[in-house]
Amino acid sequence: MTVTIAFMVCGANSDLFGRRWFIIGGNVLLFIGFIVGGTANTNKAAIAAFALIGFGAGNAQLAAFALPELLPNKWRPAAVVLADIGVYFAVVVGPVAGRFSIQRGDAWRWLFYSPAIAVFISFWLLAFFYYPPKHPRGLPFDRAVRELDYVGSLLFVTSATLILIGIVYTTTLESGNAKVIGTLVAGFVLLVIFALYETFAPLKQPLTPTHVFTRGNGRELTAPFIAGFVVTMFYYAINVIYPTQIAVFFTNAETSFRYATVLTLPQNLGLVFGAVLLTVLGHRIGHWKWTLTGSVTVMVVFGALLALGNPDRKGMMMAFVFLAETGFGWAQYLSIAFIQFGVDQVELGISGGLAGVARFAGGAVAISVYTTILMNTVKKHAVKLVIPAAEAAGASLPTANAILKALPLGASALAEVPGSTSKMITAAASAYQQCYVIGLRTTALSSLSFGIIGIIACIFCLDIGAKMNNKIEVFLENDVNADKNEFH
Repeated sequence: MTVTIAFMVCGANSDLFGRRWFIIGGNVLLFIGFIVGGTANTNKAAIAAFALIGFGAGNAQLAAFALPELLPNKWRPAAVVLADIGVYFAVVVGPVAGRFSIQRGDAWRWLFYSPAIAVFISFWLLAFFYYPPKHPRGLPFDRAVRELDYVGSLLFVTSATLILIGIVYTTTLESGNAKVIGTLVAGFVLLVIFALYETFAPLKQPLTPTHVFTRGNGRELTAPFIAGFVVTMFYYAINVIYPTQIAVFFTNAETSFRYATVLTLPQNLGLVFGAVLLTVLGHRIGHWKWTLTGSVTVMVVFGALLALGNPDRKGMMMAFVFLAETGFGWAQYLSIAFIQFGVDQVELGISGGLAGVARFAGGAVAISVYTTILMNTVKKHAVKLVIPAAEAAGASLPTANAILKALPLGASALAEVPGSTSKMITAAASAYQQCYVIGLRTTALSSLSFGIIGIIACIFCLDIGAKMNNKIEVFLENDVNADKNEFH
């Protein structure tokens, strides 16, 4: 939630006030958040830490467009990949370090302290060397403050907060619950008001000016934005499906955590591999629109093929996950480059903010949608399959119901079910696995609906080949070429 808000509000306003202090301030918030997280002993402290980390990360990751603008346009996709280099380390090493740390007491705290050290170093490097133009749009500071879109920012922050809270509620509460309905309805009403305000209010510096969405009949920014949103949704669909397959199909309470860790590697290594392929081969292949369409198609096809998963197809699932994530690694960063090229340089912060919204709000929506589909499907079929299986193994109806309730809680809970036997538990567990086979199949196939929309959006994108030139949009003010900047 906080990272989405930071990207939209701070990203857009970095066009008015420069990137420097937003990115440096993001590093400060990250450092504080990591220290709070590392020292946390309560859930409230952890929540506060993640709020700080999210808002700080949203500002720090403005580097996704702050770095590319300093390099020739032809290297834009590679620069976006480079700006995210810390993410690759996190997605590959993070799950491994996490699984090892929980085996060693308070070692998990170093999952916060380690990035705090990295952020501390980053802060000083930025403070000493990063001096971009202070006024990217050429407006004096006092005028920019006067013309700031205060109402639009407030409407976006409020609507995004309510919508994302409502989305989270859908994963834990019934869809008809008053909290779910109230937050979502209020959030979407405010989002509509925000859109109308941005469209019709006489704003001098709107947060999301209408003309950026209508450029090229929507093909320059709107189509890439939709594609980027869907690409992120697919990443989180795989994040729901594959880890669940590992937990339910391929490991159990007796499985070594080291083995379980190895099973996570195809997913994250595939992402990195796709990003590396884009960096190395993207410029040589060209045909950017079609490589975007192709990479999204690969991601969608192999992501949907996870529907074939069952306890006997571990190798197949590992291969499909790797291929789907390879497509994602290419598509994610290329779609961001498309979004950045969808506006003029003086509005790069707006497009960068929208790219961040697509990336992180899309993730929040995806987690809610796919988790809800999975859990509802499993719950529906558990009653149909688990109870009859337990009864067929000799359990009474009350015992079968008790086994069903204990299954999600693990072996210790099952051992405490009165009247249960190993035969009953084995039969029920096998049936419960089949519920997940059905649930994960439904979840994977449901992702196709979003994937097809993403592929269509890619087809409507305007190719960026003509923009992939040797022009450098911005020079640092402490660079020998600073006088070439249009604004300082």
